[in-house]
Amino acid sequence: MLSKVKTSWLLSSLLTLFLVFFTCNIIARSHNLPSLDSVNLNTRFPEKANQETVRNLRPSTSFYKTDSVFSFQSPKGYIPSLYYNFGEQVTAPFKFKAKQWLITGAAACITATLIHFDNDIDKWARVQKQNHNWVNKSSPVITQFGSTYAISSVTAIGLICAAFKKQKGVQTSLLATQALITSGAWVQLIKHLTGREDPSASYVYSKKPGGQWWGPFAQYDQDLPVYKSVSSFDAIPSGHAAAAFSIATVFASQYNNTKAIPIISYSMATLVGFSRLTEHAHWASDVFVGGLIGYVCGRQVVKRFNKIHQNPSALLSAESKIKPEFTFIQNGNQAGFLIRW
Repeated sequence: MLSKVKTSWLLSSLLTLFLVFFTCNIIARSHNLPSLDSVNLNTRFPEKANQETVRNLRPSTSFYKTDSVFSFQSPKGYIPSLYYNFGEQVTAPFKFKAKQWLITGAAACITATLIHFDNDIDKWARVQKQNHNWVNKSSPVITQFGSTYAISSVTAIGLICAAFKKQKGVQTSLLATQALITSGAWVQLIKHLTGREDPSASYVYSKKPGGQWWGPFAQYDQDLPVYKSVSSFDAIPSGHAAAAFSIATVFASQYNNTKAIPIISYSMATLVGFSRLTEHAHWASDVFVGGLIGYVCGRQVVKRFNKIHQNPSALLSAESKIKPEFTFIQNGNQAGFLIRW
């Protein structure tokens, strides 16, 4: 779990990213504001207004001139997108076809096999830093690309792309943060439900091969005698692996036409996974499950983004579900606000 310092740093980074994108959005929209006459015309001729609405739903050549990512109504808005992403991820198993169930079964079998061999794999991994100096020096650095360095990289890429008006880079950075948030939520939920002991804690406390599984919300059980460190309950899945693979999947999917980017992205994420073993922080099964969660969340986030931005009818259908509306209107020499829900 993140420390208070890392949590504060994460929130400040996301806030900075939000403010920069907000400023860019305001500047761009200020050059594209409709005149009062056009608003008045749309009020008098509703058919034309409806045509304009459908036209505006078509994919725009400018990221900043489409529906604002800061909208709380449009499905293209950041918060509604996050809401829909969680919804799709929750309901996904109910929509599985035979192929998806086969893949899920295979993943479960791999996880079970890794759990069986976790202790043996850990015995090999925990001595690698002692046996190889390059592992000892690189592992602590690489593992940070599943937490601090990962968030820093996404934030930096987003800010640089915003400054140079690289629309795809801004989109990709925002999608990466959504994949991070959704995968992180599932990781924390599973951690709290399983309460598995990580390798470092197992050698100090339970001394049980593969770590002790304490069960749902055991870390809040006041009756447990000495097992109070966070590492006693947060092994599976690996949050670092989930973060690394969620970001890697988003960038690999967005830039799949450039062969080097998917290779670099997934290679770096894989190294982060191995570093969690050499750092003696996770079992192999923890890393596999975390990486799988990150990959699935990243794929879902990108898939929904492409669906919404490339299919205007899908956007119309999604918008019809969002009832509340707060709008400035004008009719002749009268002006006011329209509130609808």
